[in-house]
Amino acid sequence: MPRGKKKNSEMDVVIHEPKKKKKETKQEQNHSDTKIIEQTSSTKPYFFPRLIAYIIDIFLISLVCSGILFFVPRNENYQKYVKEYEQIQTDFISEKITYDEYFNKSIDVVYDIDYSNVLPMILEIGLIILYFVVFQFYNKGQTFGKRLMKLRVVSVKDKELTLNQMAYRSLIINSIFINLLILGSLLFLGREYYYYASVSLQFLAGVIILTTLIMVLFRKDGRGLHDVIAGTKVIQEN
Repeated sequence: MPRGKKKNSEMDVVIHEPKKKKKETKQEQNHSDTKIIEQTSSTKPYFFPRLIAYIIDIFLISLVCSGILFFVPRNENYQKYVKEYEQIQTDFISEKITYDEYFNKSIDVVYDIDYSNVLPMILEIGLIILYFVVFQFYNKGQTFGKRLMKLRVVSVKDKELTLNQMAYRSLIINSIFINLLILGSLLFLGREYYYYASVSLQFLAGVIILTTLIMVLFRKDGRGLHDVIAGTKVIQEN
């Protein structure tokens, strides 16, 4: 009887030991995974890869937009308005017209050019939303440019990136909000007010881009204005 008990106790030890090892292995694996995530998410990317990624993405958007517009008939008066605007500029440079005449004529022609270009404007805004918001979100924070440069957009609070965050981010950095305001001004403000609204909004877009550029260059975390508002950051993957 004592021998039987001894064998049973030995068998229990043999049976329970591998289970303890498995638990330790899983804990070690989880710990190592957490360590890798922390190391990756804390890596600030250099400015140059971010710039290259942005140029690649804008080139792709322009290429797709041009390809679609190739099959869409352009407004018949578009080229006429463009030539008229070029003539106004030539006359002003050669001093055939005064500055006041140049300004008044430009207001009308610029409105006509942009109004005849409404469809391409809508198409471009739609493609930017689909690419930088929808595609980038479902591709886990990466566009084609970011993937080539090994960059990724993530949430600052170590949570899963949301569609709202991606939308807030793109509204600013991709000028979606400004472009929508310009389009709205073109359709609803009228000829004279559109010119002033367009100039003001384009100036505002320039200020936002310049501010974002300075923040990305000089902040320790490399977060621009769009990242601060959206609660995101760009990381460099190994």
